[in-house]
Formats: sequence, C-alpha cells, structure tokens
Amino acid sequence: MNDARRAAAIVPVRLDSQRLPRKAMLAESGTPLFLHTWQRAVEASAFDRVVVATDSDEIEVAARDAGADVVRTSAGCRTGSERCAEAAGELGPAYGFFVNIQGDWPEVAPADLDALVTCLRSGSAPTATLAVPLTEPERIADPNVVKVVRGLDARALYFSRATIPFVRGAHGVTHLRHIGVYAFDRETLLQLPELPSSGLAETESLEQLRLLENGIPMHVLDATGCPWGIESRPDYDAFLERLHHSNRS
Repeated sequence: MNDARRAAAIVPVRLDSQRLPRKAMLAESGTPLFLHTWQRAVEASAFDRVVVATDSDEIEVAARDAGADVVRTSAGCRTGSERCAEAAGELGPAYGFFVNIQGDWPEVAPADLDALVTCLRSGSAPTATLAVPLTEPERIADPNVVKVVRGLDARALYFSRATIPFVRGAHGVTHLRHIGVYAFDRETLLQLPELPSSGLAETESLEQLRLLENGIPMHVLDATGCPWGIESRPDYDAFLERLHHSNRS
C-alpha cells in the first residue's frame, strides 16, 4: 500500500491521573487497563501498525511484556493527542493516517476503529471521531459525560461537558455522547500541538475544541459499539462487571 494510505493506531498512556491514581495500570481484570485498549486496536483490521506512546518506564515494561510496540514520548505532552503527534513524528512519513485511542477506553469496538480509517481515506474530513445516542437524563446532565452536537453534514459543531443542545421545548434532537477516539490525517495531527487556543479547550478540558476553533472540521461517526471511558473507580468497577459478564457468555 502507498505510504500515504497506511494507517497506524496510537494508544497514548500516562501513569499519573488525578481522579483515579495509576489508572492505566489497574489490573484487577488480570490485565492492565491500557492493554485492554491496545488489544482492541490490534483486533481492528485497518491498521498497519499499533503502538503504545508513553513517557513512563513502568508503562513501557508492561506494554513490551504483552508484546506491544512502544514509542517513547516526552513528559511535556499536555494532551493525549499531543502525545500522539509526537509519536507520529517518531514513526516518520510511512503512515498517512493515525487513530488516537485514549488508553482509558478499553471497550471501543474494532469495527468502529476501522470505520474511522475508512472515513479519513474517503476524504470526508481531515479528522473524525465517534458518538452514540444518549438518553438517560442523569447522564445528559453529568459534566463527566462529554456531549457533541453535529450538523447535517455530520461534522462536529461543538463539544461540551454542559447539556448540549439545551432543550427548551418539544424537540426531535437526540443527545450524543462523545467517545474519546480521534482519527487524523498526518498533516493535521502534526500541526495540532502548535494550534493556538482561545481558552475554550482549557475551560472545558476538552482538547478537541482546539481543532474546531481553528476551523478544522471533524466528522462524527455513529459508533456501533457503546463503550464508556474510565474516569473514576465506579467506572472501573462497572467495566470489570461488564467484562465478567462478557467472559461468562
């Protein structure tokens, strides 16, 4: 395949985490959390290479012990996508498309990862992500659940921890929950760390807003799976329960 068409999956992982200490290395399932995510990427068919990107010796050892390819990145990366951009630079021009699969999304569907790569190769947009319908009122109001609003062309209009869209009266709009996976073409990913910010991304603590406020379109695909990110101990416990039921079935 032409290098410009090849795709790599990057799983950015850091050891420090404020809400759930050492989240990436939680292993009550028998496997460190981030390696569940790595395995989902390995199971996808679209990738010519799958790597873990980290600045941690401990993460690197665990990854290599599991057979994962590792790219070391600096400790100065502010976001997962910045870590992916640094890793993409290390991988060189052999890949034209990259998917950033945050290490705390262990249940993302391989088929959805494949769909992201297909979307980029079609030229629909230089970046793409995933979303699923959100119907539970308590989840819609939860600031830890990121919502996305998209236009008729399926491109993201805005992401927020607030309830968007605000429902004032009768409506037919479905709320959408964002899934923390991002696909980029090479040029867009490499320029991301240098993009200026108005402060929106920092205010919401949502890195993807830097793309939107710089006029870079992001296609929002409907996910076939319904994964949840792991942000807290209850999230991790719920993941363990789902994994237990899945292994029994």
